[in-house]
Amino acid sequence: MKNLLNALNPLNRTQTERLDPRQVVNNAGGFVYELSDEARLTRFLILGTDGGTFYATERAHTLQATEFVKTFVQVDAGAALRVTLDVIRTNRAPKPGPALLVLALIAKTAPDAQVRRAAWDVLPEVARTGTMLLHFLAFADALGGWGRLTRRGVARVYEDAPVERLALWAVKYKARDGWSQADALRKAHPKTADAGRNAVLRFMVDGVLPDVGDISEPALRVIEGHLLVQGVTSDRDAAGLMRGYGLPIEAVPTHLRGAEVYRAAMETNGLTWLLRNLGNLGRVGVLSVNDGEVVRAVVERVTDPGALRRGRIHPLDALKAHLVYAQGRGVKGRGEWVPVPKVVDALQDAFYASFGAVRPAGKRFMLGLDVSGSMGMGLVGGVPGLSPLKATAAMALVTARTEPDYAALAFSAAGGGYGGRWGGGTPGLTPLTVSPRQRLDDVMTAMQRIPMGGTDCALPMLWAAKQRVEVDTFVVYTDNETWAGNVHPAVALDRYRQAMGIAARLIVVGMTATEFSIADPNRADMLDVVGFDSAAPGVMTDFARGGA
Repeated sequence: MKNLLNALNPLNRTQTERLDPRQVVNNAGGFVYELSDEARLTRFLILGTDGGTFYATERAHTLQATEFVKTFVQVDAGAALRVTLDVIRTNRAPKPGPALLVLALIAKTAPDAQVRRAAWDVLPEVARTGTMLLHFLAFADALGGWGRLTRRGVARVYEDAPVERLALWAVKYKARDGWSQADALRKAHPKTADAGRNAVLRFMVDGVLPDVGDISEPALRVIEGHLLVQGVTSDRDAAGLMRGYGLPIEAVPTHLRGAEVYRAAMETNGLTWLLRNLGNLGRVGVLSVNDGEVVRAVVERVTDPGALRRGRIHPLDALKAHLVYAQGRGVKGRGEWVPVPKVVDALQDAFYASFGAVRPAGKRFMLGLDVSGSMGMGLVGGVPGLSPLKATAAMALVTARTEPDYAALAFSAAGGGYGGRWGGGTPGLTPLTVSPRQRLDDVMTAMQRIPMGGTDCALPMLWAAKQRVEVDTFVVYTDNETWAGNVHPAVALDRYRQAMGIAARLIVVGMTATEFSIADPNRADMLDVVGFDSAAPGVMTDFARGGA
C-alpha cells in the first residue's frame, strides 16, 4: 500500500528515489540536482580537485573534472572563458592552476578561432607571475605544438609586461614544471626595440646582463643585486643587498638564507610570501614571543584589510597559513617552530578579513553542518589537513561573525554509524555552540568528535519544524551526497514553510567540486554557492535579504 501511495505522491519518496525527472544519482546513491555547466566549472575553478573526495581518489576526481572541462570547452568555449575570467578578476579562487588549465584548453582546442585568440589576449592578465606563466606553458605544450598563435601569444606576454615585472621574474621564477623562462623565450622569439627590456630578456636566456649604455633602467637593479649576492659569503651581507636592491629572498642562494636574510625578506617580499613563511621565520628565530616588535609587525600586516586586498589574499590562503603555523611544524615534517599565540589569533582574523566587508542580512539563520562520513575525507583546495568537515567549521564561523541571529546544527548518524551507500547508522542531530569569539580549531575539534554516519540534508529543516524554531534562511554546508532521508531536502523546506508560515529560503554551500546540489535550480527560494568562494558571504546575505 505504501509503495502505491508513493507512486501517486512523489513528495513521499525517500532520497534514494527520484523526486522529479530532472534529478540525477549522486555518488552515494541519493537523488539530487545536477549543476549547470557554468556552476560546475565555477566549483572546479575555486575548489579544484587536489586531495580527491570520499568517493573518488585525487586522480579519479581530477580525470572526471578534466573530462568535463574539455567537453564544456568544445560545446561553449565562450562561456567557459567568461566564467574563468570572472573568477580570476574578482579573486574568487585560491589557486590559479584550474584557471590556467581551462585557459590553455580554450587557447589550444576551442573550435572558434576568435575565442582562441581571445584566450591568448587575456593570458597576461591571468598569468600574473612567472610561475603562473610557466604552469600555463606546461598545460599548453601538453595540448599540442607551438604553432603561430601559440608563439605569438607567449611572445606578447614578454613584449607587453612591465619591465620591472620581467626583471623580478628573471630572478624569482626561473623554472617551474619542467619549463624555464629561457625555454619559453627560445620558442616564442619576442621582438622589442626597448634596450632595457632586451637586456632583461637576454639575461633570462643566458644569465648575463648586457650593457645598456647610457640608458637608465631602474628595473635592472634587481638583476644587478641578484648577480652581486651570488658573490657574498654571509647572510648579513646578503640581507644588506636585499634591502639595497629590493631583492626577494628567492634571488638569494639557499645556503645564505639565515635569520638576517629572512628578516630582510619581511621588507622585500610580499604578503603572500609572509603568510607562507611564518613557520620559517619562527624556525630561524626571527618570529618569536620574545621579539615583540616583529610580532607586532606581522600582526599588523596580516590583519590589514587594505594589504589583504592589494595582495590578492584569498581566504583559503589565510586559513592555510593559520592551520600550518598553528601546528608548529611543516606540512611534510620538515622544520619545527613554537607558534606565537598573537600571530595564531591574527591569522584567524585575517581569514575573516580576507572575505572583505560583508553587510549582515539581519535575518534568522539556521546553519546545517554536514558532519557525515564523506565530509571527513579528501581535501578542500588542496590545503593539507583541511577536510570538507573542517572547512565547514571555518565557513560557519564566517556567518557567526557576520549575522547576529543564528543557530548551528550538525547532522550525522548517532552512535557508531558509518555513512555512504553501503553504510548504516540512525540519522541524528547535534546542536552546536558556534560563537564568533571561538577559536577556529576549537570548533573544528568539536565537530570531529561527533560520530559520523549517513547523510540526510533534510534534517535541519525537519528539526526546525518539529521544534517550532523560526528560521528565515537555512544554510546547509555539504558535499551534496545526501541519501539517508525519508524525504527530500526540497520537500522538507516546503513542509517547514507550510508548518511555520515563514517563507524560508535555502542556501546550499558546496564543499567539494562535484556536479551535484540539493538545491533545485528552478526555484527562486534556493541558492547553490561554492564553499570558499571569496564572494560567497556577500552573495549569501544578499539572497537572504530577498535578492534573486
